[in-house]
Amino acid sequence: MARHYNIRLRGGPRSSTTRWGKALMWVIIIFVVSTYLVISNAGSEHHRLPFLQWLIGDFFDDSSDTSQYAQTGNMTWEQTQKIRVNHMERACKGLNLNQTIDAVVRKHILVDTRHKVLMCFVPKVACTSWKRIWFWLAGLLEEDENVMGLTRSEVHGKFLPTLSSVKFVEQQRKEFLLTYKKFLFARHPLHRLISAYRDKLEHVDKESNFDFHKHVGQEVESMMRGKVSGGHNITFQEFIRWVTPPNGTWTTAQQNEHWRPIVELCAPCAIQYDAVGLYENLQHEANETLYWIGAGELAERFPPPDRAFHASKQHQKYKNSLTSQDKLQFLRTYLLDFLLFGYNMP
Repeated sequence: MARHYNIRLRGGPRSSTTRWGKALMWVIIIFVVSTYLVISNAGSEHHRLPFLQWLIGDFFDDSSDTSQYAQTGNMTWEQTQKIRVNHMERACKGLNLNQTIDAVVRKHILVDTRHKVLMCFVPKVACTSWKRIWFWLAGLLEEDENVMGLTRSEVHGKFLPTLSSVKFVEQQRKEFLLTYKKFLFARHPLHRLISAYRDKLEHVDKESNFDFHKHVGQEVESMMRGKVSGGHNITFQEFIRWVTPPNGTWTTAQQNEHWRPIVELCAPCAIQYDAVGLYENLQHEANETLYWIGAGELAERFPPPDRAFHASKQHQKYKNSLTSQDKLQFLRTYLLDFLLFGYNMP
């Protein structure tokens, strides 16, 4: 299934020029990336393009790994959210990005009818912790019951209500989307992929009902090596090349929710989210979010991760394993996540 994005810069008032300078730069980057890939695939030398070397070098430096909205300074949480949401809405409109609320999106939106709130959960963005919290929010567990006592199979099972749940009729879904508070949490795209790789392919997830080495690792081997040997020794470079196919066509495994772009899982250009939290400032922003939705009694009780496969500066080895073309193809695939959630660029 190919990803087709309708991206076109619209004209606007002169006062928006500076604000949208970065958006224009990203459009230029798209062109440069595409040109680079064409040149590389044609077998031409690219070491004579110093701009590209500068671009990918700075882009993958750790100093660019956080959102420009991660540091809120003296602003209140509400003021910070207004800036983030406005940025996201302007990006959607400025790039003319049209989205629909399809089955994938509905499946990823948790529903809490008690507090009248919706959350789009994103795997590898504190997804398990938020789902545990949701057992309290939705009243499936009492507040004095231990959510950490739930197994991961229970947490990720079918107990939690989502927008796709059969218990809701279409009119209710429309009402939820129009009247409930809505939020999501984002994470730096590369860090999210490193976490997914470490969790699902570098290590063995014995608690998962899905055998990633068999269903993903072996596909990576087949596509990258032309042979299958069990799927247990996939390198990060092979994973990145596999998850960012140059032909723009994805298999079912390549579209797995653990590495599928956040923009596709949450449809922020179709759903008017009221808040966007950042994984890079998780504990503080999770607490602020809980107060905002009227569940302040759960603040400071945000569950720790089951397995802390955090991608940080100490994992520079994963970045160093990537070639210039690997980085550019990654940038092309996850471009909209960078744009909409304000993650820093060169």
